[in-house]
Amino acid sequence: MTEFVLIDIKQLSAYPLFSRLSDEQLQKFMTICREETFLPGAVIHEQGAPAKEVYFILSGEVAEELHIKDKVLSPIKPLGAGDVTGCSALFPPNVHTCTARAITEVNTLVMDADKMRKLFDEDCDIARSVYRHLIGSLHHRLRTLELSGAVKK
Repeated sequence: MTEFVLIDIKQLSAYPLFSRLSDEQLQKFMTICREETFLPGAVIHEQGAPAKEVYFILSGEVAEELHIKDKVLSPIKPLGAGDVTGCSALFPPNVHTCTARAITEVNTLVMDADKMRKLFDEDCDIARSVYRHLIGSLHHRLRTLELSGAVKK
């Protein structure tokens, strides 16, 4: 893992997760973030480990793997720029439900989940915008797994 120069808020507003936020809200959001790079093959977070951070992918590709008994389930399409992994950090019991692994070099915006929840309590518009995006994204991933036949109804 390496760190690099912080992304400009104007660049950030181009991503759907942040597009509904004002410059002032983006500035608040950036105070709880740091940038981090993961090399190919690096584990970003591991299934079953405590979840304390949420990872917004700025560039690169990430595979999410769900280990169930002796099977590994993975969405058909890897996550890429604009996607988020590690959302379990926002919801009890705050344990990662899957393993996220860098396929290529991956640049991320790492968000501290405790600070995110505090920011959400202070600014409900930020919370509503972020949660709306995250819920839609998670629903899409579950639907992709269902359509691939990996998840039985």
